[in-house]
Amino acid sequence: MPASHASFIHARRNAWFLIAGWLLACVAHAASTPSGDLPGSHDSKVIHRFAGSSIVGYQAADYGEITLPLGAYRGHRLSKSEAARGEIRRIAYIAPAGVSALEVFHNFHQAMLQAGFHTRFRCHGNNGCGSGYAMAKAIYAPVANQLSGGLHQKILRNNTLLASGGDVYVETTRLKKADGVLDSVLLVSHQNGRPTGILIQTARHAPMKTGEVKIDADALDRSLTSSGHMALRGIHFAHDRSTLTKTSDPTLSAMAELLKRKPALKVFIVGHTDNTGTLEHNLSLSRRRAQSVMHALIQRFHIAATRLAAEGVGPYAPVASNATAAGRAMNRRVEMVVR
Repeated sequence: MPASHASFIHARRNAWFLIAGWLLACVAHAASTPSGDLPGSHDSKVIHRFAGSSIVGYQAADYGEITLPLGAYRGHRLSKSEAARGEIRRIAYIAPAGVSALEVFHNFHQAMLQAGFHTRFRCHGNNGCGSGYAMAKAIYAPVANQLSGGLHQKILRNNTLLASGGDVYVETTRLKKADGVLDSVLLVSHQNGRPTGILIQTARHAPMKTGEVKIDADALDRSLTSSGHMALRGIHFAHDRSTLTKTSDPTLSAMAELLKRKPALKVFIVGHTDNTGTLEHNLSLSRRRAQSVMHALIQRFHIAATRLAAEGVGPYAPVASNATAAGRAMNRRVEMVVR
């Protein structure tokens, strides 16, 4: 091959490398640079942003659920957690370039202490969090697709909130005020060469609207006749407890009316939960809730104990995905089943 031709090929190859490198640099820059706040998004009224940050993900709902980490990530799951339900906000930020995760976390921590929050759980890195990356993934991944924003914002969030190096800070806090309780989870994550990512989730405790679904004895009878069971959506309990609330009375009355109308009918009362928390806790909670319903029918409505049996199956029989708050709400239920 003539020297001039070889030089031409070599020069062209170098040019392609330069162009490819420039394109990759542009893509990398675009994937790490926010273009201002998402339309329709705004800061929390209680927890404000780190100065210079941009919102790259946002969700607001009048009623939803957030998971509160209360222990390190061990054995492929959060060792301890609980759910907080009410008015929720999720806000993902990108911090200014060059700002460390420690600086961001320290500023948020001090601001929340001054606002009256108290810390329920806090961890940093692979030691305190069990695994920094796994902890970040456990917090962010279940809600990633619920945050607003297009592909650009999603790439930004994924590139900043999931730090494979484990430089992750997590803090679960609670603010108690006269008008209610506000729970918060803060995730701050940093990967070398990328901006620091921030995810703040809050839940302002509020009872869910009830009375939207009414069950009478006739509807209950039709469901038991056609399918052998019915989810009792009008049965409600205190949060994470087996204490029946007053709003359960109409459904309990309908159950009792049907049982009195059909004296030969025997039923199982079966409790179900979502998959939040440990299996042992959920099995116990679902059993105790079923027993509370059974005892109410026996003691308040004078249904013979021989016609009732109560059991709990925890998260073993979901009717919806546990990946969303709406799905978890569907899975938390008590069913009446024909024996």
